[in-house]
Amino acid sequence: MQRILVAGGTGFLGRAFVRGLHGRGARVAVLTRNPAGAGGLGLPAEYVQGDVRRPDTLARAMDAVDAAILSVQFPGYPVEAPARGRTFMEVDAHGTAALVEAAAEAGVRKLVYLSGVGADPGSARTWYRAKGLAEASVRNSGLDHVIVRPSWVYGPEDRSLNRFIAVIRRIPFVFPQLGDGSGRITPIHVDDLSALVCEATLGSAGDGLTLEAGGPDVLSLDDVVRTAMAALGRRRAILHIPEGLVKLAAAWAERLPGQILSRDAVDFATQDGIADSDLARHRFPVFRPRDLATGLAAYVSRA
Repeated sequence: MQRILVAGGTGFLGRAFVRGLHGRGARVAVLTRNPAGAGGLGLPAEYVQGDVRRPDTLARAMDAVDAAILSVQFPGYPVEAPARGRTFMEVDAHGTAALVEAAAEAGVRKLVYLSGVGADPGSARTWYRAKGLAEASVRNSGLDHVIVRPSWVYGPEDRSLNRFIAVIRRIPFVFPQLGDGSGRITPIHVDDLSALVCEATLGSAGDGLTLEAGGPDVLSLDDVVRTAMAALGRRRAILHIPEGLVKLAAAWAERLPGQILSRDAVDFATQDGIADSDLARHRFPVFRPRDLATGLAAYVSRA
């Protein structure tokens, strides 16, 4: 029985990976800063204390691990909080590099890194650059590895599409859309992504590959909202809020404690994120992502 460490296992994606690995017969360990608090999640896993911003805490977590899934993300993502060390560079780039080094020193056999569509170490966008640098750390590790670049991930526990759903339910007549709604994405259900990641972790079909992962539909953000409305049985007019106006508000919000919004987060939320999943589907027959309407119908109630 393989022992798999999931770094980021208490997050939205990580929880799905933990359940998927457990269902496939693996022993799962979760890296967390707070094992006592994480225990309340009820995951089928053991909890190992560690913090990617403190590399000296990671050696024990990698002990007796066959493979590690690296899917760490900072609280409040994608709104950074530099004063608290919650940034793409600090967590995605440097934190992943620390995990890779600890894994190599411990003799971990394989790494699976959760990156993102558009990752590029030379990008002017911080989130793309941080993911690209993290990918380089994984590729240069000398370990077997798979890099997965998902598009927009949704599911019953997500904080993005479920916000759309909450707005549709609570606000009559209109849906306030950030920007012009033209950003295009390929939404992927978290369980479909989990199936791919778990197979890549436990098998060898994708070793050394970088796999993009998205659903079968290329949708604009307005299309996503309309699909959610249809799932709920509601109709709303989409009211586009100019991106420049939102950025003015974000610039003001950046000065407040708590940092609930930032200009970079506005860019992040309106960007394209189109994944070409052909290679992933070819290498992993189990990976057959559902379309957004089907995915929503599985858990969205019309009530």
